[in-house]
Amino acid sequence: MNLEEKALSTKQIFQGRLIDLNVETVSLPNEETATREVVHHPNASGVIAVNDEKKMLLVKQWREPIKQVTLEIPAGLIDPTDATPLEAMKRELNEEGGYSAAYWEKVTEFYSSAGFCDEKLYLFYCDTLTKLENKRPLDDDEFLTRAWYSLDELQQLLSQGKIVDAKTILAITMWSNMLLQGKQHE
Repeated sequence: MNLEEKALSTKQIFQGRLIDLNVETVSLPNEETATREVVHHPNASGVIAVNDEKKMLLVKQWREPIKQVTLEIPAGLIDPTDATPLEAMKRELNEEGGYSAAYWEKVTEFYSSAGFCDEKLYLFYCDTLTKLENKRPLDDDEFLTRAWYSLDELQQLLSQGKIVDAKTILAITMWSNMLLQGKQHE
């Protein structure tokens, strides 16, 4: 069975600074029609940043849509000044973490929520971190704190439901798998 849906019409409902919302009428595989609400969001990059003590950097910040403080990996949008997802991640590690890294590896890329949004995230691993004397300032509307966590601490936070951000859950899982397979950079 061909599962592809074909767009018959698209109507833009909202155009914002960060997201656009379209309502699409699609033709289904059974030749019926359905309505799809699609959020268009810029792509982003995130990082598994590991220090010499084998701890991962996370940031704490308020997330208004869920009305709570979250623990997340450093991450940010790929903006027009970035030529690549890696350049965006280097910028975010500098800005949110205050570090640069000599070694980088792309781990994976994924969609944050393919059922309604086209945002793609690129996940990188880095170590060989260097603390920056003059880091980039945070965005004007960005307030966060930083902390380092061992894999055991992260797994405990996960089991307690204290990490709720999907990209961070995936990053912890990927780092754990890298360690199990002996693929972490030395």
